[in-house]
Amino acid sequence: MRKLLTLLVGVLLGALSWGMAYAVSGTFEPFDSGIGFLVTQIVLSSAALLVGTRTGAIESVVLVAGGYVGMNVYSYAFGGSEAQAWAVLGLITTTALVLVPALAGLLGGIARYLLARHRRRAAKQV
Repeated sequence: MRKLLTLLVGVLLGALSWGMAYAVSGTFEPFDSGIGFLVTQIVLSSAALLVGTRTGAIESVVLVAGGYVGMNVYSYAFGGSEAQAWAVLGLITTTALVLVPALAGLLGGIARYLLARHRRRAAKQV
């Protein structure tokens, strides 16, 4: 159940990041402006890092997968006929928007693991 909720949060964040990129840059596609691309990276990466450190790397991957779905649904639903005609290309190109967030989530998961290991060792020494 928690993974489903994480997936849905990812979908919402993905759509939100695409919409925020448009609001900030004035271009519909985040790829068309540096600031739009950066906004999508910050929104999803910060959430993935948070989820990774709190619940683990697997959960962060679920969040990023949801973000990927959310970005593509937003693009198709709110884009013009050109965005809809290039939907398959969009599915391929939006992978670039989830690479950094996925890495952030994995790093958060690694940090969580290392901190837990450190705590276990410290507890054994007491």
